[in-house]
Amino acid sequence: MAQEEAKRLRRAQEVRCVALGEDVPEAELVEVVDVQPRTDAEKIVALESRLDHITNAMDNMFAMIKELRDYSNKDKDTQLKAVIEAKKKEKKIEIPEGTVLTGKTRGLSYFLQVREGGFYVGITRYDSLSAAAEGISGVRRSGWTFWKLSDGRTVKEVFKE
Repeated sequence: MAQEEAKRLRRAQEVRCVALGEDVPEAELVEVVDVQPRTDAEKIVALESRLDHITNAMDNMFAMIKELRDYSNKDKDTQLKAVIEAKKKEKKIEIPEGTVLTGKTRGLSYFLQVREGGFYVGITRYDSLSAAAEGISGVRRSGWTFWKLSDGRTVKEVFKE
């Protein structure tokens, strides 16, 4: 009885792999080894590893979205730059509505959009750049140096030069 159980478990851990794109695919048995963490320390290491993978995947997605956004909004960004320059000449420190800023903390990147008289990260509204920076990072910091425009310059570099 014990031998049959061992055989059944072995079969449950075997996976039949077939090469794709072959005219006559051959099946190959591959053994799947159970590597479930057993101790608390192993569980913590496994969770941290998963978190690193998720963080990297999210950061890669953010980079792709930012690249697509920058490409599709070239004209809008050019118009916003003109509005920003006009406001600087008038000595007004006001970020125009529609401006999208980026910030990075703890390995994650965020978008902030200026709209309806506030600063939005996702659906969360903040009254200031610094409040938004603190809200996503959990650390008190200057929003003027944390948030960046699409060209990589900080808000402080653009508006307080």
